[in-house]
Amino acid sequence: SFFHLMEFFVTAIFNPRVTNSESYLVNHSKAYTAAFLISFLEFSTRFLFFPGASSFACVFGAMLVIASQIIRSWAMIICGESFNHLIQTEKKDNHVLITHSIYKYLRHPSYVAFYYFSIA
Repeated sequence: SFFHLMEFFVTAIFNPRVTNSESYLVNHSKAYTAAFLISFLEFSTRFLFFPGASSFACVFGAMLVIASQIIRSWAMIICGESFNHLIQTEKKDNHVLITHSIYKYLRHPSYVAFYYFSIA
């Protein structure tokens, strides 16, 4: 999906030291896979059996997806090498606490964006 490609490309460009196959976030977890499959089933069912049910919801959802992707990518770009897809238990030498740009307004903008992306 577009989300997974953007995760990989933003990581590859702005944090190349940690880029690997896990940067696609496809095998995130069993719960993520289940949520993805259930949402795909729900979307497919609604699209096939109720094609004109809610065009407003589709437009709003698409706008939310785009806004969320922009915020998440922006957060990843601002963090650069300090961004990692995995929870870190030890501070790396090159890690810097980011307090400017979008991080001035949201403490965890990539999480906020991922949340709204998921519900969209």
